[in-house]
Amino acid sequence: MSEIACFRQLSYTGVYHGSCVTGRRCVVFLFWRVRFFAVQAILLICVASASGWCQGHQLQGDLNSEFKGKALLLRNFYSGNDLEYDSNGAVLGDVKQTPWTLANVKIAKVVVTSHGIEIVGNRVGAWYRDGKPELFELGKLRIHVSMPISDADTQATLRPIFKKIFMEAGEDLRPIVPPCWQAYLDGSDSKTRSEAWQAILEKDNNPPILRKSGFPAGAIVGPRAISTPDPHYTREAESHHIEGTSVLAMVVNANGTASNIAIMRPLGMGLDEQAVLAISQWKFQPGTKDGQPVRVQVNVELTFRCCPSPH
Repeated sequence: MSEIACFRQLSYTGVYHGSCVTGRRCVVFLFWRVRFFAVQAILLICVASASGWCQGHQLQGDLNSEFKGKALLLRNFYSGNDLEYDSNGAVLGDVKQTPWTLANVKIAKVVVTSHGIEIVGNRVGAWYRDGKPELFELGKLRIHVSMPISDADTQATLRPIFKKIFMEAGEDLRPIVPPCWQAYLDGSDSKTRSEAWQAILEKDNNPPILRKSGFPAGAIVGPRAISTPDPHYTREAESHHIEGTSVLAMVVNANGTASNIAIMRPLGMGLDEQAVLAISQWKFQPGTKDGQPVRVQVNVELTFRCCPSPH
């Protein structure tokens, strides 16, 4: 067998089987060089992989240090327990919104892979008791962000994607909540919230909106409700046996319908939106002044009573 034949057999099988004498040392030497470079290449790949794993592990640890255990509000108040986002922070699919009091997320962990970010936690609802919110876990929630993660990414480069998914602490909610929440968020107590609502009404004051307190007794006859469908319980509030009262303000129009409904003292857990929806369907015998139908301001309290907790 020639030297060339021996080398060809080595190249295909990886083992020296030749019987020739001429050039045998050269072929064996080449065989061991091939093995050496193969091992060296494997070691370099392992070192590079370990380096990338260490960087990814460090990045994941940094993000968990910043976000783990925090309760953050989902921007745009998306519903569902499995949300997908693209690399620009835009939600994917046909996702509906939920009341913002049901849109908090308590983050349990953040997982970083080469294909994106996984945020795992619990959806959290807010129940307002004595004016202060208490949080209730509503169920597991997974958020996946599809985006390539490289060794160059850091906590600072990924933080903007979190800002697109979650509201920041102290960020103004007023531009994105329904109008019924505006007066509540404009004020800090019952007095300032009432003043905020009055300011909103003054922008829509044609025809005038009257208050019984501004006239002598008997000058204005208040409206009387003649059809009052009950509000529905949200699934989240019912499952936690949430009870309480939502206080609202509204205008009863001269045609007996309700408008300008505002939440003055919330109950939370999505029940205030249910109260607004119910009142918007109420029918009234309108208030009158000197026998003529007029628009009148009215405050109303809707009390939610759920079935008793099972023993």
